[in-house]
Amino acid sequence: MTSIIENKESLQEIALRHLNDGVFMFDKDRRIILFNPACEQIVGFSMEEITENESNCFDIFKCHSSDGNCLEICPGLDLFDEKRTKIAREYLIKTKDDKQKRVITNYSIVKDENDKIEYVVGVMRDITEEKMFNEELVRSKTLSTLGQYSNELAHEIKNPLNAINIQMSLLEREIGKHNFSTGEELADVVKVVKEEISRLNKLAKDCLSFSKSGDLNRTEEDIGRIIEELRSLITPHADLNGVNIYLTMSGSCPQILVDRDKLKQALLNIILNAIEAMTDGGNIAINVSKKDSYLNISIKDTGPGIPDELHDKIFGLFYSTKSGGTGVGLAVTKNIIHAHGGNIRFEKLVEGAEFIIELPLS
Repeated sequence: MTSIIENKESLQEIALRHLNDGVFMFDKDRRIILFNPACEQIVGFSMEEITENESNCFDIFKCHSSDGNCLEICPGLDLFDEKRTKIAREYLIKTKDDKQKRVITNYSIVKDENDKIEYVVGVMRDITEEKMFNEELVRSKTLSTLGQYSNELAHEIKNPLNAINIQMSLLEREIGKHNFSTGEELADVVKVVKEEISRLNKLAKDCLSFSKSGDLNRTEEDIGRIIEELRSLITPHADLNGVNIYLTMSGSCPQILVDRDKLKQALLNIILNAIEAMTDGGNIAINVSKKDSYLNISIKDTGPGIPDELHDKIFGLFYSTKSGGTGVGLAVTKNIIHAHGGNIRFEKLVEGAEFIIELPLS
């Protein structure tokens, strides 16, 4: 058996080919002359596409700083001016297929025999998943803290609200008994106060629901049957709004340990939002399939979609775009899915939006 070291390739070439980190090298004109396989995998461009390109690395990577600002000047160029000998930067780049990735790149100089800087070498590491995990961890901890706080706050609010509501009802009765000249105005004031009390009571109830959304009572369940029951429950409401709900099962799905009622609640929140978003009617397609070690639930609608500026906010607690909404529904949904050890995300479609839920099979 021939060792790879016995081949004509140098050890450096072998190492570059097998590194997990991307390594690239460019000259003063930012023309890339070296691009290892790991770089190809991260960015999506092949070595041939990169080296034959008449443009420069900035135009290829479409670099932005970690805060989203476009990098008009490559930081690596500072090294040619000998202002520094090493630079590290975190970037948001666009790949060949127009996907965004976060990378961290370390730049160093390469000198010729005359001690002149000839090239800059960059070592690029894809930190997209690491960033997502860290952000998700922070969000999960935040939601857990908010859940505890919401529980305490809701209990503290409910009793005074009930007392105020009782007093308003008594006041309403007294106004009806007497012929006040301002009776109608007073009745309107009481009505507004009672409506606001009702809204606050709903918020307190939603807060309690959120605080308990992570407490699970798991049993082995057939997800297909759960969704069928949910579809039967929601279909009359969907029909009134001109919305059709379709369910497809891709193959047989094994039973998994879930909290039946909580999972129904999570799915119902998404479906109701979709129905309410499609004011002129439309379709909701639910697909259940098994993928690797996960059960995948896709919910697609043909509504107006979710604006780009709201992508980072829709799962936030108390954030709502609906009139009279408390902004707890999707936060509860996310909390329930995470409590199951799963994940939830959404994809922007040409028409509508798709929510994707992944639940672990074991």
